[in-house]
Amino acid sequence: MKNRWLVLSFLLGIVAGILTVTLMPGKNLELPFQQEAQNKVIKASPDRIKDASVQVSADKVVIDLKDLRGKKISWSSYTDTRSMIPTFDEGCNGLEFVPSSPEDIHEGDIIAFENNDRLIVHRVQQIGADSEGWFVITKGDNNDRDDGKIRWSSIKFVTFAVIC
Repeated sequence: MKNRWLVLSFLLGIVAGILTVTLMPGKNLELPFQQEAQNKVIKASPDRIKDASVQVSADKVVIDLKDLRGKKISWSSYTDTRSMIPTFDEGCNGLEFVPSSPEDIHEGDIIAFENNDRLIVHRVQQIGADSEGWFVITKGDNNDRDDGKIRWSSIKFVTFAVIC
């Protein structure tokens, strides 16, 4: 009798698991870091690559960067800091450009800026000006606190695509 209840409990557990996965398809149960970024407001990145600018074939992807003509484009790699989870982390790469003026930077952009001889890559939360001039407030998507005011002279790159 105990064996039947054990088997029945086991089968009910399997059915419950299948129903959970089936009824909750938007939940990715294999990404534990996703929980770290829950309940955090993440500003959307500006749409710098339009769908019509991307051509996909069997062996390559071509992105027409006509909207970024004249900008210096480079490839970047990210380290395991966990500050930008779920957007990216170690093993991801990015396409970035060197901004030529503050007008190239918008709320939601992911920028790289220099801080104590380190390159920090965080999202722009706010743009403003004070008695010292133009600044942005940045924050990692997975961080609780912002980085304070970042001045134009510290900004090195704007990320416009992330590839993981």
